[in-house]
Amino acid sequence: MTLMWKLLKKNLSIPQLAGYVFAGFTGLSIILFGIQFYADTKPLYSSNDSFLKPDFLVINKKVSTLSNLSPASNTFSEKDVDDIKQQPFVKKIGFFTSSKFGIRASVSSSAFGRFYTEMFFESVPDDFIDVQSEKWTWTDEQSDIPIILPRTYLTLYNFGFAQSQGLPQVSENLVEKIKLTVTIYGNGKSKNFDARIAGFSDKLNTILAPESFLKYANAEYGHENEKTSKPSRILVETYNPSDPLIAKYFGEKNYEIADYRGNTGKAAYFLRLVIITVLIIGLIITLLAVSLMLLSISLLIYKNREKLENLILLGYSRSTVAKPYQMLGLLLTVFIFALAFVTVLIIRNFYIEKIFILFDSASIGSTLIFTFSAGFAILFVICFANALWIRKKVNETAK
Repeated sequence: MTLMWKLLKKNLSIPQLAGYVFAGFTGLSIILFGIQFYADTKPLYSSNDSFLKPDFLVINKKVSTLSNLSPASNTFSEKDVDDIKQQPFVKKIGFFTSSKFGIRASVSSSAFGRFYTEMFFESVPDDFIDVQSEKWTWTDEQSDIPIILPRTYLTLYNFGFAQSQGLPQVSENLVEKIKLTVTIYGNGKSKNFDARIAGFSDKLNTILAPESFLKYANAEYGHENEKTSKPSRILVETYNPSDPLIAKYFGEKNYEIADYRGNTGKAAYFLRLVIITVLIIGLIITLLAVSLMLLSISLLIYKNREKLENLILLGYSRSTVAKPYQMLGLLLTVFIFALAFVTVLIIRNFYIEKIFILFDSASIGSTLIFTFSAGFAILFVICFANALWIRKKVNETAK
């Protein structure tokens, strides 16, 4: 092996290796920086509503004076629904199902006393809800109902009702631990259930229950009327929530989009576009660097072809002859990866402080695991490709 290294060092071209290190460092740094920057800034453009997926919009008709005269004026007809389905930005739609029975909820606590309130439930198809399946299921055997509340309800309680009544303010985690007793009644029947709060939603200004529960309860305790027989709100899954056609179409139809963040969606789309462009540039530079290294090693093998042939004739195996060249490529690539990762870490420490200053409440990503894993995967691919290429060239030389 010592003889192999002496043979390798004799014909090494320092400028060529330096060129590979510089180009590889530049390309890999760009790739790792793009990945880490996107991971860190993605929460700034994402809705903090963890229950409705970001590609879904909630649509309803604007309430007008006519709504008081005709309950059906703010519901969607079959013609309305068909027209929405035909729009190019629509992937699929779902409907809200309303409770058609009476609901009374109560909670008893030493801290808050005992409260009673009349309430309502709505449901949407389960594939529109982004909640772990074990948290969002209901069967006939269950005595407890998972529900999702609007986050505005908690805000109104904490900064309105609680302050005026001298009651303690509560956090989301505390509320999720409170058990509610829900009584549903209708058609001369009633039944008590326990209710647990599965979470809070920013986009859905309603109290959600699982679709399976609402189907059961409507069949047992519900009644039909003109207002509940047709959907008053529709969920629309879009291909791209930042599509300008969305605001144009629904504006012309005089429909309202709940919590529509068109500008935020456009910013998120632009961010993804920029990151993809940066990653492509980094990938191209990295591929060029790898090509440069492979070319340099091929030239080294070509210069030493006679000596390599003699070594193989003397009994050295092809893997032994190829190993110094493979180790050279591995060491250089590992060095480039370490240098690029440290550089990205230094740059991140600089810009992360700026983001915290500009966005005090932003939930900034703090992990480097994904970026390290991506870089390690690239490192593995490059080293594996180098090893195969060098072995191939050595085999060709030994023929």
